[in-house]
Amino acid sequence: MFSVLSLMAIVVGYLFILFMLAFWGDKRAKANQQHPYIYSLALGVHCTSWAFFGTTTQAAHYGWAFIPTYMGVICVFLFAHPVLRRVANVCHQHNISSLADFISLRYDKSHFLAALVTLLCFIGVVPYIALQLDAVTGGIRVVTGADNLWPDGVGFYVALLMALFAVLFGTRSLNLTDKHPGLMLTVAFESLVKLAALIIVGLFVCYSLYDGVFDLLGKAQLDPRAQQTIRADSGVWVYISQMLLGVCSMFCLPRQFHINFIENNGEKEISSARWLFPLYLLGMTVFVLPIALAGQMIFPQGDVSTDTYALALPVASGNLWITMVAFIGGLSAATSMIIVATLAMGIMISNNVATPLWLTLQLRTLQRHRLKPTGILLIRRATVLVVLGVAYFYHLNISQSTSLVQSGVIAIALLSQTFPILLLGLYWKRGTTLAAQLALITGALCWVYWLLWPSITASYYFNAPPSDFQLSVGFLYSLGANIACFIIVSLLQGLRDQPDAIDAITHSTQPFGHAVKISNLLAITEKVWGVERHQALLAKMSPNQLSGYASPKLLTSIESELAGQVGSASARILLSAIGEKRDVELSELVELVEEASQTFQFNHELLQSSVENIQQGIVVLDRELSLLAWNQRYVELFNYPRGFVQVGMSIYELLEFNAKRGLFGHNADTGQSNIQTEISKRVAFMQSGSQYKYVRHQENGQVIELNGSPLPGGGFVTTYSDITEYINIQQQLEQAKTNLETRVEKRTEELQKANSDLEKARREAENANESKTKFLAAAGHDLMQPFNAASLFAAMLKQKAPEGEMAQMSANLVDSLSNAESLLSMLLDMTRLESGALTAHIQTFPIRSILRPMINEFSALAQQKGLRVTYVDTDLTVTSDPKLLRRIIQNLISNAIRYTQEGRILIGVKRQKGQARICVIDTGAGIAKDKQQDIFLEFHQLDTSPSSQGLGLGLTIVERISALLGHPVTLHSILGKGTWFDVAVPIGKKQAPQPSMPINSNYEPGLPLFNKTVLIVDNEPQILDALQRLLADWGATVIAATDRQSALNLLGKPVDLMILDYQLDHGETGIDVARAIRFKFGQGAASILPGILNSARQDEDIRQLAINEHLYYLPKPLKPIALKRLIKQLLPTK
Repeated sequence: MFSVLSLMAIVVGYLFILFMLAFWGDKRAKANQQHPYIYSLALGVHCTSWAFFGTTTQAAHYGWAFIPTYMGVICVFLFAHPVLRRVANVCHQHNISSLADFISLRYDKSHFLAALVTLLCFIGVVPYIALQLDAVTGGIRVVTGADNLWPDGVGFYVALLMALFAVLFGTRSLNLTDKHPGLMLTVAFESLVKLAALIIVGLFVCYSLYDGVFDLLGKAQLDPRAQQTIRADSGVWVYISQMLLGVCSMFCLPRQFHINFIENNGEKEISSARWLFPLYLLGMTVFVLPIALAGQMIFPQGDVSTDTYALALPVASGNLWITMVAFIGGLSAATSMIIVATLAMGIMISNNVATPLWLTLQLRTLQRHRLKPTGILLIRRATVLVVLGVAYFYHLNISQSTSLVQSGVIAIALLSQTFPILLLGLYWKRGTTLAAQLALITGALCWVYWLLWPSITASYYFNAPPSDFQLSVGFLYSLGANIACFIIVSLLQGLRDQPDAIDAITHSTQPFGHAVKISNLLAITEKVWGVERHQALLAKMSPNQLSGYASPKLLTSIESELAGQVGSASARILLSAIGEKRDVELSELVELVEEASQTFQFNHELLQSSVENIQQGIVVLDRELSLLAWNQRYVELFNYPRGFVQVGMSIYELLEFNAKRGLFGHNADTGQSNIQTEISKRVAFMQSGSQYKYVRHQENGQVIELNGSPLPGGGFVTTYSDITEYINIQQQLEQAKTNLETRVEKRTEELQKANSDLEKARREAENANESKTKFLAAAGHDLMQPFNAASLFAAMLKQKAPEGEMAQMSANLVDSLSNAESLLSMLLDMTRLESGALTAHIQTFPIRSILRPMINEFSALAQQKGLRVTYVDTDLTVTSDPKLLRRIIQNLISNAIRYTQEGRILIGVKRQKGQARICVIDTGAGIAKDKQQDIFLEFHQLDTSPSSQGLGLGLTIVERISALLGHPVTLHSILGKGTWFDVAVPIGKKQAPQPSMPINSNYEPGLPLFNKTVLIVDNEPQILDALQRLLADWGATVIAATDRQSALNLLGKPVDLMILDYQLDHGETGIDVARAIRFKFGQGAASILPGILNSARQDEDIRQLAINEHLYYLPKPLKPIALKRLIKQLLPTK
């Protein structure tokens, strides 16, 4: 499938990508800053070739219980989040650079313990690194089927390139606390690669080799080997031990410790990793069990190792691309671990073994050191190469005979022996250095006995290899022995030595035992730190300090900085080398004593001056409550006689003196017994050592606050503060607060009264407004009724008058009545607008519902002037008040007809930017540009001739109603050509069409009501008479009634048409009449008796009521032309 050379090319190409990515990351990174997701993904270094290949072996043996190690890690991030943060904070605070440095910090910076931890980590990590090389070479064998020579050669080149990578990107800086952004970016990239590769292989197995997950599981139920996997014993002890191994791995694996804590940039990264890293681990486990089941079924003879299922399945299927993806995934899992583990182990050996040994040998032989930054980096890089070299040797000669799982468990079990002393040392203050050393040795020996030796005998003496259960029990035994040894030894040492239970991590460790001259200290920092940092330290010191000795604080600070460069062990060796242990000469001793004496005298004078100049009086009592010290302010506050207060005076004498002067609130006349009782009470209180605070009011008006506190070694200190001014200010504030509350209360009452008056006035105004509204409605109705009768009689008179003067007079009468009606309507609308009685009732309706009736009404009026009205129909739905919007359009059309002498009038609607613009366009005289704003003024008309009609209120009403509705009106006019008005109305949601009564517009000429019976109902006799005469002239048989009952009594059979007034007597309406008549004759919805409702009230609600009752609506006064037109539509002649 693949040759060894082609796989070598893939390996080299992949590693070249890693190198380029690391170079780019180092170049682009900012100081100690990286994206939290990079940190979270870099934690994926935990998932080695064991995770990519070895977990299939666990799944094959234990079925669903194959993820205990992952569960332990997930539990750490979910529930041990505070522990992670605490370890990271300690590492940042103390410049920790490795696991060994962290453990030794807690135990008095023990060099031996750090070296012992380093040795155990080396023994545990080398097999683990060899395990990754095994996985790489084993993968090459599976893919190529080559002999043993070539794959091992590839392993050598991989090890060499990984060592080069670790040296280039891990040991470039001398400062161990510097971050490695290129390294972190590369490890994060490899985490993504191995996750994607494992998911791709899993999808290939489930959906290419099988028809999905359920198909795979179904076939697994029928396969004997797969059944064993599904029904396998979960292995409780194995599960528990490996889950504990997962917990330990987060703290005790050198590579994981390095990524978790050394490369961490703050708590934000740990917070992000708390949820992202567990999700990553879950992604790594999704397809492990399906891959294991597929391997058990496809390789039934067991001739393929379960460790290689993730790679062997694509190879067996012959799929080149999936094979390459699986190989690169395994390679990324191995190389990321090799890089970080080699770097972490190299730093640990350099800091705790190599550099300290080199320094010790130089100091013993040459009596001085030659430590330079280049030498430190050289040692660090050499240890990296040594670690990887030993691991490669182990890979060639030892490790290839064991499985990935067993090798990994044995290695982590040894490294986990550091977990008890790390965790207990972090939280248990009684742990000792000797206990930690013995516990570590005990755990390691138990590990050799229960885990390492059975594995060795299995490899070389043909014994059965230890089972997972044996390994798990052995690990638990060794860890238990470790913990027991640590606790027992610590407790025994505590009984013998009684050490102070302090936390060595958060407190300073043992003080440095030697005197160190600052000049010697600066010589070391100059060599190790470099010029820039050395000069920064030098700038902080005065010239006088350079010849003296370093303070403990300075030594601790520089030791911490040196530990960040060369490790804590080497830092302590360097400082010990320059420390002075010789006896001090007498002259030098005298000089030191004099210097200390002068310093003490200066501090004493400074303290005395401070105490004498503070505002509080101070008294210090000794253990026997005798006067020890005081300041002058105390004498002034209590006005003691000169020389009265003396050292050694009993507090009892002072209290008795003050009591007799009345300072206790008692006078001498009140009785000696009461004074003695008060004094005894105060003395007993101080003897009990209780803290107290008390305010005393003196007879002279002075107020003194007493604060007493016991001293640690016995005695009492009391301060006396004169708070008279403060109390006076407080009283003044209280008085001001009382006055203010009184004023606020009074003002609140006034405001409440004013609000009550306003509320009363508002109610009266609302009542008046309501009365005015009712009055206007009634007045409108009552005024319109006579116009209705007069209009009908005038129309009949005009129809019957002969040609000539009488006809002209009749026409003039009709026009006059029409003008009077228009004027009255305008006046009523203006009155409503001015009074605020006109309110908008917004609803959604089709615009044609108000445009069509208006076109019918005004078409006849336009025909009289020889004008043509053109209406462009639309199905748009708008949101507005239909009554008020109708009034706006009505006035615009009326104006257009009035001021247009010839031509036509166009009414239509266009959609523009979410609005419906209702347009009224005429071909009239037009309006000059300088007068286009004047036409909206009240009582303003452009045509001022005597024959002009109207009051000039139509466009004023249009403007005010449009402002009330929020519908802007736009005017475009050209003088001599015409005028264009448009009203912008919001478009509403389209409603379902309402059923309407059919209208047949095909009618024949002749009398519109010939042979028709019409019922008219009106409570006004004049209107009833006029309408009866008009309809009779049109050929109708008219039945007239004034109310519902009379109409029902007069009707013996259904009529052809009803014309009904809305407002009748005794609260009846025309709608009530229509319902009663239709109910009497039992008409259904299919054959509803047609009717016309008319009213003098200009109310859109009445129009809506008519529509709801399937009635047509005409406003009063009735126009005969409009009435005839509607009748012809409703009752076509035959």
